[in-house]
Amino acid sequence: MRIAFITDTHLGDTTPTSRGIDPQKNLDSILDHIAEKDADLIVFAGDITQPGRYPEFFSKLADICPDQKTILGNHDDHDEVVKHFTHPSASDTELYYSYEDVEYKFIYLDSSSAHISDTQFDWLAKEVGTDKTSVIFIHHPVLGLDTGMDHTYPLQGRQRINALLQQCQKPVTVFCGHYHMPDARQDGNITQYITPAVSFQVNKASQVIDINVDSFGYRIIDIGERISTSLFINSGNGFIEEEDTIG
Repeated sequence: MRIAFITDTHLGDTTPTSRGIDPQKNLDSILDHIAEKDADLIVFAGDITQPGRYPEFFSKLADICPDQKTILGNHDDHDEVVKHFTHPSASDTELYYSYEDVEYKFIYLDSSSAHISDTQFDWLAKEVGTDKTSVIFIHHPVLGLDTGMDHTYPLQGRQRINALLQQCQKPVTVFCGHYHMPDARQDGNITQYITPAVSFQVNKASQVIDINVDSFGYRIIDIGERISTSLFINSGNGFIEEEDTIG
């Protein structure tokens, strides 16, 4: 299975537009590139941003790949999103769900409130109590890193999520966004991949939130006997494939 993983479009957000960036144009470029990659599934990892842009956003994703999954970011409105993305959720007030195949369990979490609710955590604990390999999609990173975004806008209470995932029978792979930067790291049983934003990036080396608009990108995830993944980054001259280096 091939998954195209995109995140942080920030449609209608003045942060990129005030810097001369058109997030919709970036998104359209990414979707055109995905169309060439024969993706079986598009996973959007949150922060569409302006509710008025939701109808067109979901329509464009469906045009490229009818099979799509969405999770919520901290800039998204649950009640508005579920008018357009009607996937069954384990909650009426949050958007989280799972499905599985022979070897993998795919888990989609809702961190839009910047934490995982007790109800969702209890559900997650049951979901990862499996002999299958868990692949988790969440807006916020679970593993921390020394950067301004992590210092300012982390996932609250992530220590207990980390502790839960460390106890899984098999290694857990986490795919996320939120930080607007590429990153790959491993902590014990958890391997985490952060994907750059569609809209704008944040300098990972900075201890404050230092925005740059020099590039945008997305991730391809191939799942078979093993999980492999590559980034596709556009710095103005088309998309260049980059491999992650585990930090």
